Amino acid sequence: MPPLTVTELAAALHGLSRLMRLDREGFEYFDASPEGLLKSFWVAVALLPLYGLHIVMDLTVLGIGQVVHPARYVSVELIAYVIDWAAFPLLLLMMAPALGLAPMVFRFLVPFNWVQLPIGVIVLPLGLLARLELLSAETGNSIGLLVIGASLLVTTLLARFGLQVGWGPAVGVTVLGFTLSLFVNAIAFVMTTG
Repeated sequence: MPPLTVTELAAALHGLSRLMRLDREGFEYFDASPEGLLKSFWVAVALLPLYGLHIVMDLTVLGIGQVVHPARYVSVELIAYVIDWAAFPLLLLMMAPALGLAPMVFRFLVPFNWVQLPIGVIVLPLGLLARLELLSAETGNSIGLLVIGASLLVTTLLARFGLQVGWGPAVGVTVLGFTLSLFVNAIAFVMTTG
């Protein structure tokens, strides 16, 4: 992964803040290129410590470490984390020429990765609070559904305006990404429990 400069980080964060305010000019602050896409995966690295806390909480608080060997659980979860981050961009890059999206695919994928930063910063701590039972199950589930709905809406908006397509294809891209993520996580679940 190429290093991310401070200038690139500042531009991406500024673009992200504009996109979060539904300002389409935010797209212009991202490096919509293959290298920009590679650099956007630094977001996955930034969120990894929070995800690591989830793994630790699963092993200790939820007692998964007593059911599954901790090394197996950690390995499967970390591999699933990497695959979850890479699968959707790779699939969309492969499909883009056939769908006529090739000219705009990086304009969507780079901000898509960056948008995972605020989503992760919200979702991962909420998950930790739920694991510690500092949130009731009802509250945690309600907030979780709200965040999932909001992230699907944000992804649809990014697809609509980043790929410059209609609402139907934008929803299709969103459903593809969400379904792929569910599939990766289901396989990881089966691998850790079976």
